[in-house]
Amino acid sequence: MRISGHGLSIDAPDGWEARILRRPGGGPVVHAATFALRERDGDFGAAATGRMGGDDIFCAVLEFLGDDRARAGVGLFEAAGRPAPVAGEFRANQLQVTRPGQYGWQRFYTDEGRLCCVYAVVMPKLQPIGRLVTDLSGVLATLRSSER
Repeated sequence: MRISGHGLSIDAPDGWEARILRRPGGGPVVHAATFALRERDGDFGAAATGRMGGDDIFCAVLEFLGDDRARAGVGLFEAAGRPAPVAGEFRANQLQVTRPGQYGWQRFYTDEGRLCCVYAVVMPKLQPIGRLVTDLSGVLATLRSSER
């Protein structure tokens, strides 16, 4: 199912849930997960990741607005284009909230002048981490931006 809003769209395959929201004064936020999402999960999914079970995946893509635009392509946002997650880059110490069995990955980047961050959490149990990251990569590859 294709989800659209606030100049972004993403595909949520069977077994996934996705939403695009915008908090007052902030940029658009995309959440996608293999479990139910809630309205108050937080931009980086602190509440959502607390509900993850084995083999679940969560990701958030955030766009930064305002004065940050001058930093496009510089420093933290130097990377051009949305990065693809790599299984070997997921680490337990890259989590916003550390939880047993979870591994996180986060990258900042500039995409067509938009300053963004992608944050993902996987919780392998029966599936190898590489399989979960492949599934995540497939969903992230469907993320599209349109003119604001």
